[in-house]
Amino acid sequence: MTEVEEEVEEVERSNDAEGQQSFAELLGPNCVIKRVDKNQKVIGNAKPEEMQHVLMSRAATQKRLGACAEHVKHLSRKEKMHWALDLKDQANRLYADSNFEEAAQLYNDCLVALDLEGTEEENAEVATKLQLPICTNLAACLIEMGKHVECIDMCNIALSVDATAPKALYRRGLARYRLGDYAAARPDLEAAQQAILEWNQEEHEHPRDEVASMNDLERRVRHYLADLRRFTLREKEKCQKIFNRKGNDAKGLYDDRPDFKEEVPKPQIDDSDAAIEAKLRELRGGASCCCCRRNPRRAAE
Repeated sequence: MTEVEEEVEEVERSNDAEGQQSFAELLGPNCVIKRVDKNQKVIGNAKPEEMQHVLMSRAATQKRLGACAEHVKHLSRKEKMHWALDLKDQANRLYADSNFEEAAQLYNDCLVALDLEGTEEENAEVATKLQLPICTNLAACLIEMGKHVECIDMCNIALSVDATAPKALYRRGLARYRLGDYAAARPDLEAAQQAILEWNQEEHEHPRDEVASMNDLERRVRHYLADLRRFTLREKEKCQKIFNRKGNDAKGLYDDRPDFKEEVPKPQIDDSDAAIEAKLRELRGGASCCCCRRNPRRAAE
């Protein structure tokens, strides 16, 4: 166990001791807790136990990150990079073992070591070697944990470093897909597919594990794009069935309403003077009735 891990463990033990008294006891039976979104809109109620878990988790995370920051504050840029990359490798192994929450914690720890106060070249190296892969990997953990909104935010950070990063594009598209935002998911997945194509067309040879990873990513992107295309086609067919009314047997938009009465098309009536006179002659056997002619001046009023 490393020094920082020992500090983190001590923090978590003290945090557990602090949380012995429950929120339900502190708040009392009449307290009502409301869940709100980022726009402060109420989206439902929450139990005291759930709120306690959320707040204690946040407190533990803050203390954990504080311990990490204390550990790296005296390290050189090179030492910070080495520490963070070593931690990233540990997180990768946890992710491979499906320990997504623990992996996410370590990826978050890595971000404490981001040092973007150097030269432009040094900052670019930190962003490319550390910020981009860690944010992309953390986004993968968030997807598996069902935290799709947080995943989108993390992918946005990764894409601020490289706007064509295929894994970040794919994971943001997947998060939007699982949120039901298909209109936003499709452009991301199409951009990921294009980025993979350009990656495959690069002249230099890629390592075998990267090739395998990119092939798997391409397969997944194609799967979700095909599903989105099928969804779009089904929606178009539904719209056509609703609005394309062909023949007497076709159902309209409101045919399922009990009080619905189909509107009968109104006949087109020619109310010109000549048409009226012709109709009157037909009714009277051909006799003309000049007194029934419209007064042109009256008609113009």
